[in-house]
Amino acid sequence: MSDTALELVSDLEDARIAAMCEQDAETLEGLLSEAMVYTHSSGSVDTKASFLDNVRNGPVQYRSVERSDHTARLAGDTALFSGRAKIHVEFDGHPLDLDLRYLAVWARVDGAWRFEAWHSTPVTH
Repeated sequence: MSDTALELVSDLEDARIAAMCEQDAETLEGLLSEAMVYTHSSGSVDTKASFLDNVRNGPVQYRSVERSDHTARLAGDTALFSGRAKIHVEFDGHPLDLDLRYLAVWARVDGAWRFEAWHSTPVTH
């Protein structure tokens, strides 16, 4: 796959993060795979349906995501993003800052890129 493909899916990853911070469930619905698995740093797991419901109505509102040590690579029709993220959220109206290591996975199926998975864990040092 070309650098152009990596640039395209990188732009989609940026759009996903922006949509989360804007509570834009409509945009997210078009980006997320039907089989998406989103494993939060707390260990809780969302499906596409439960994640979108949380974006629309849940107690957590994403405010900003600042990535560092960010890497992106392609493996066939799969794009892997990893690094560190400082995620600023409001939980039940209270600010909460998360410092995480993450892996985000996208896959190209039938010519379209879809977000397949997120897994994160807290940075403890």
